[in-house]
Amino acid sequence: MQQFSEKPQGLAAASSPRRPARAKTRRVQRRGPVVLFALAAILTGLATTAAAAPPNDVFPVDPNSMLLPPPTADRRVEVTVALHVLNLSGISEVTERFQLTGYLLAQWRDPRLTYKPAGPRDMYRIVAPDSVWRPRLVIINVIEPRQSDETSLRVEPDGLLSYVERFNALITSTFHLRSFPFDTQKLEVIVHPFADQQSTLAFVRSQLPVWTATEFSTYSSLESWRFKSLDYEISSAASPFGRHAISEARFEITVERRHGFYLWKVFLPLLLMVIVSWSVFWFDPPEASSQVTIAVTTILTIIAFALAISLTLPRVPYLTFTDAFFLTCYVFAFLTMAELTAVHVAYRNERRKLAASIRHTARWLVPTAFIVTNSIVIARFLA
Repeated sequence: MQQFSEKPQGLAAASSPRRPARAKTRRVQRRGPVVLFALAAILTGLATTAAAAPPNDVFPVDPNSMLLPPPTADRRVEVTVALHVLNLSGISEVTERFQLTGYLLAQWRDPRLTYKPAGPRDMYRIVAPDSVWRPRLVIINVIEPRQSDETSLRVEPDGLLSYVERFNALITSTFHLRSFPFDTQKLEVIVHPFADQQSTLAFVRSQLPVWTATEFSTYSSLESWRFKSLDYEISSAASPFGRHAISEARFEITVERRHGFYLWKVFLPLLLMVIVSWSVFWFDPPEASSQVTIAVTTILTIIAFALAISLTLPRVPYLTFTDAFFLTCYVFAFLTMAELTAVHVAYRNERRKLAASIRHTARWLVPTAFIVTNSIVIARFLA
């Protein structure tokens, strides 16, 4: 029985290496909490040090500091703007828009860019537009974003920067057509600073010229308009955020309509047709068929002219001079038809004296009333 109580030698030899391994495991297990506690202490110390460290008094220097606005006393950079019109085309009353090609100019001072001229010819130096701060101008009444073809930026020794941009834009403007076609329109080009510059930029009046190209009077795409003047004013507009006013430069291009087409091809033929309708006043009352033909032809002609003119005008909620003139022609064409009917009925009822009296009165009363009415219309719409 004793031989079975003792372990075999091979088994004792196999179990002996496990004892050091188990001891090492116990030592690691004892060291684990100590290591975790040390890491926690280190992290706590770092957090306390970071919380106790005072914040930086000075913001780190921006490597692109030249892209920031130049320093000023009131933190607003004064910028002067101007417009040079090269061509004006596509003026449409129906869509109330026009096509403009020109130069947009701006000037401002940046003391960081002053330099000492190297010689008498060193009057200015060219600067890359994206390398320094510059005002970003927005034409707010464009249909689509304007197309910038060429840009230039130069700086003078005293730090005066001049920016020039050649652009092409489709712009909308309000048309006032009350006196159409003898109207004069003011086409507006409204310029605002870009959204992030509205609080740091202020437009001021300048000596920059606002002008048109010398060849504009001889070469122009204005077949129906005559250029008169180009004016501008500096004002302010309310900010949508209510914090400050937005600087605004408003350019007004005044153009006058060439009314010869409407005068000779619309008003004169229509006037002659109305006068022709008065010829029925000298017809004998029994000739009713020919008189009705003339009166009806006059009414149809007025309707045709009115439809042709309506295609060239927007649907404005007020009467224009053309509308008033057409309405007057309608009324007097109707009066001619009414006179013709009254005379014919009186003649058929054997009241020939009454028919003759109506016709004799209409011969001078209707033309006189037509002249007086149109005089009032002209004074009301064109004065």
